[in-house]
Amino acid sequence: MSLVTLGGCAYRAEPISSPAFNVPISYSEKIPGKWLLAVDADRFNTKIRVSGIACAAHNFPVDMASAYRSSVQQTLGNVFEKIEPVESPVPADQLKSRGARGMILVRGEDLRSRLDVLPGFFSATMRAELEIASSVVVDDRAGRVFGTTVEGDGRSESPAGLACEGGAKAISAAADDAMRDNVREVAESLGNSPRVRGKK
Repeated sequence: MSLVTLGGCAYRAEPISSPAFNVPISYSEKIPGKWLLAVDADRFNTKIRVSGIACAAHNFPVDMASAYRSSVQQTLGNVFEKIEPVESPVPADQLKSRGARGMILVRGEDLRSRLDVLPGFFSATMRAELEIASSVVVDDRAGRVFGTTVEGDGRSESPAGLACEGGAKAISAAADDAMRDNVREVAESLGNSPRVRGKK
């Protein structure tokens, strides 16, 4: 059966939480105090299509938002003494009443993807590549102390299967790697920042 002639359908990719625990930090101690954390990852929800003709009738929805939020929270929990998730950013003048030293906002800015079908002698392979970019800002009680942009990328291959369903597996695995790479960069940039630590 040809991968080109099969009827089209959607195969949902389901990334899982992928925290990073091997974060290179120059300090031996965690950043002290309680910090509020808001994560906006809505832009990490998208629909991916194959780049060529084979499997072109199919699409692959991917929702990374929930897994990304969990990945950020778990990773930063190893860098900060205490992290308290919040739904939206809290103004600097309200941090004292919340008992927090600062407000961390991580926002997903961009997701770029590519999905290819690699033909083989007996079967085809699906190759997925994902790149994500996030902005990170931190405000303490006096105002902005930190801002940067970080990226992460992931690649994976999976057998295409009879109806191109392997694309979802390849995308999920690539998304997991991209998230882990990204949140490691988030944690490293914050954990090594003297200004976030309150060091002059």
